[in-house]
Amino acid sequence: ATPKIVKKKHPAVDPKLPVEQRTKLILREQYGMRSAEEQLREEAKILQREKIEKMKVAAQKEDFDIISVIPAPLLTAIDRFLKAGLAITTLLFIAAGGAITAEAWSKASKSPLPGDIDQFIVNIVEPNFTPCLLVLLGFSVSLGIFAALQLGSSGSQYRED
Repeated sequence: ATPKIVKKKHPAVDPKLPVEQRTKLILREQYGMRSAEEQLREEAKILQREKIEKMKVAAQKEDFDIISVIPAPLLTAIDRFLKAGLAITTLLFIAAGGAITAEAWSKASKSPLPGDIDQFIVNIVEPNFTPCLLVLLGFSVSLGIFAALQLGSSGSQYRED
């Protein structure tokens, strides 16, 4: 019994392709060889899948701590964003309240404001007063929830072992 020699079929390669591309195509299809970038990409995908699987397992536990999963710089950025948003909307809300009060006082005292200022308050400030309050409330509640999550995190609790 003589061993049979099996010839591998060469992949169908377009002869119009440049030599370098044809070589890459043949090496990939016939021998399974990949470039360094492709190998790095594949390794990164595998590491990402492993990380996601670990997170899934951790999420299924009852004592899962979302704050421990989020990177520290992102936590700082979220905290600063919520605090800045709260400060800005609070100042805007107070300024809008002052402008509405000034407009109401001018009507009650019959000493009119300049036309442009009065029109700005009536057409811009007053219609946006309630939405500004809702945005302020949203920032306030979000900051409260975020702070509660941080304080309830296992990393923020003191314990002696």
